[in-house]
Amino acid sequence: MTTARDIMSNKVVTMESSVSAADIAKIMEKNKVSSVIITKDQKPIGIITERDLVSKIISHNKKPSEVKTIDIISYPLVVVSPLTPVDEVAEKMIDRKIRRVVVMDMDQPSGIITVTDFVKHLHKMLVDNVDYKQDVYQHLIEDWEYWIP
Repeated sequence: MTTARDIMSNKVVTMESSVSAADIAKIMEKNKVSSVIITKDQKPIGIITERDLVSKIISHNKKPSEVKTIDIISYPLVVVSPLTPVDEVAEKMIDRKIRRVVVMDMDQPSGIITVTDFVKHLHKMLVDNVDYKQDVYQHLIEDWEYWIP
């Protein structure tokens, strides 16, 4: 059984809620991530994504340096444990219409699962599946005669 731990990204960036939105954007760029987990007193309380920056700041012509993190945070934080089966993670993301789930271990973020992580997982499943490869190649061979004029 594949679990959250198997497909999660280990790169988790956290910031305290006291920083500005501009600081969050700089940290995202520096760390090459699309989201930052926001903490208060070192406890995760929510998340800010690139989409949050665009939809809550840029689209309203606000200055990121003047926007408080707490004003654009998405919460409550949607979390799973490292041992949560991936099908449950997917259901949670679909039901809540979200693109990221935080993997929490001992009340601390240990990873994050994004839609991209699911695509990578799906790709690996397809590539590793011998029957899938055989079906693809068999269809190509069967269709070959139709390609020749």
